[in-house]
Amino acid sequence: MSAKPILSGLIFSTALFSATTFAATAGLVANVTTVMVANDGNFGGCMALLSVDPQSVLPACGGGWVTFSCTGDFGDQTLAYRSLDQAQLALASGKSIYVTIDDSKRHNGYCFANRIDVF
Repeated sequence: MSAKPILSGLIFSTALFSATTFAATAGLVANVTTVMVANDGNFGGCMALLSVDPQSVLPACGGGWVTFSCTGDFGDQTLAYRSLDQAQLALASGKSIYVTIDDSKRHNGYCFANRIDVF
């Protein structure tokens, strides 16, 4: 048996594997430092700036911010605005949050927060 077919198969499978990107979710504990509403639909319509950078757990995410997708692209708009309300509550009260983010859903490079808990 020749080594040439095995070697070329190995090179092909390595190239295929390295080109594959895997979506991930992660959670982090942080404080909300700023909330933002964008009426033009950019950034999913609403976002929160966190004291812990989402890139520290998911490098594909944009720095600092998470989107709640108030435009409704990634879920129910009512629930998105309720998530924004939770972020505002945390900001106003100085409470910490636990947020779960998904790097497969992004607005302008910023990852979607599909859960927010206020401590």
